[in-house]
Amino acid sequence: MKMKAAYLTPAITMFHADGSLDLDSQKKLYENLIAQGMDGILVEGSSSEFFAMNMEQRRAMAKFAIDTIDHRVKLIVGTSSMVADEIISFSNYCLEQGADAVMILPPYYFHFDDEALLQYYDHLASAIDGPIYIYNFPDNTGYTISPHTVVKLAKLHSNIVGMKDTISGMDHTRELIKVVKSELPDFEIYSGFDDNFAHNVLSGGDGCIGALSNVVPELCAAWVKAFRNNDLDGIAKGQQTINRLMDLYTVRSPFLPVLKEALKLRGIAASSSSTFPMPNATVEDDAQIRALFHREGIR
Repeated sequence: MKMKAAYLTPAITMFHADGSLDLDSQKKLYENLIAQGMDGILVEGSSSEFFAMNMEQRRAMAKFAIDTIDHRVKLIVGTSSMVADEIISFSNYCLEQGADAVMILPPYYFHFDDEALLQYYDHLASAIDGPIYIYNFPDNTGYTISPHTVVKLAKLHSNIVGMKDTISGMDHTRELIKVVKSELPDFEIYSGFDDNFAHNVLSGGDGCIGALSNVVPELCAAWVKAFRNNDLDGIAKGQQTINRLMDLYTVRSPFLPVLKEALKLRGIAASSSSTFPMPNATVEDDAQIRALFHREGIR
């Protein structure tokens, strides 16, 4: 039996030093992800720095991604905001322009209970004309979404089709898979950390949306292929390689400039510029990245 497995890239956003979008580097990133075999691309997720972009930039970035990717792979646009009307308007814009789906965080800053989250996503799903993925990221929102709330929402709205569960361990994701897929087997559940990809798929999930794939899409796509071909050696090799490459996330915090510097070293990004006040990558960061690449044979 061939296993269902997918690896999507939460694409980082490229910026010039003045804060404007670097669309030339952005196009290189998208083209490389597609050429290397990634199953889909998420734009304006956490790795994209959406939280520091104004709505004009966000719409421009979404339109550029939609036009550039042009249905060659699945495209999800993150439309999270703290203003519900902005989410609805932006989501419908992206879907009208050709995005395959949108992804939405729960409200952050304050913590909300299950009933409030049910009302929140119910309100959004009723007004958004297309597929929606829930985005659970408790490290950044301060709380998590329960599996039973997800089941209720998915039963209430057929356009709530999946979820990205960004939690370092697998306990919550495993419970999601068990609870939600037992009632709604087509509901998609992705892990948000690269090293959880195999555990997710083996548990009955759909794969992951992991940021390392910005830098090493060829390795991530090979890992997916190993699953699809029931290649146990390839699956183990992929897990061990990604486990070591997780060191990229620990070079500095936040890790986004490190990924951009890694992409610069691989000839994709023109610079590692990020949104203020994100720190720039340092000479020391660069040395650590080069050493990691040398260790793994990455050029």
